[in-house]
Amino acid sequence: MTKLPSETTNGLSGVERQRHQQALARLDRYARRLDSQFRIPFTRIRFGLDPLIGLLPGIGDLLGLGLSLYLVVEAIRLGAGPALVVRMLANLGLEFLVGLVPVLGDAFDLMYRANDRNAAMLRRHIERQLEPPRQGRSWLSWLMVAACLVLVALLAYRLGQLLLAAGGY
Repeated sequence: MTKLPSETTNGLSGVERQRHQQALARLDRYARRLDSQFRIPFTRIRFGLDPLIGLLPGIGDLLGLGLSLYLVVEAIRLGAGPALVVRMLANLGLEFLVGLVPVLGDAFDLMYRANDRNAAMLRRHIERQLEPPRQGRSWLSWLMVAACLVLVALLAYRLGQLLLAAGGY
């Protein structure tokens, strides 16, 4: 039996699933633009607009933080929980605070890529929402596990008895 797009899977309707997938694609592009759009020739170093904007004295880091907060706002709109939002804000806060230090902060901005990290965390969160719900273990599975544990315990007990008898204790 196939599901209709309007039916829900894991609490999300087909329309919501599509909206989440489109939002993920949009946010991935946005984070990439901010953190890893360009590559320094002949190296593996990538950078985006955020480190470039951070080079502006005084206002650059604040402007970069403002642009980065868009990902957090979108995460909240997409239903990210408080723990995820706090981790995303911690990434941005760390990047902002270290970014305030001249030269060292700019190098840190280049390497840390808080926006890419936040987009990846949000992607994992949304993908977990989009997965079909996992089936719980049936009572038979738990019974099999219990039987195996009892068997292992009995074998360990018998092995202990044999070792004690062989050792003369």
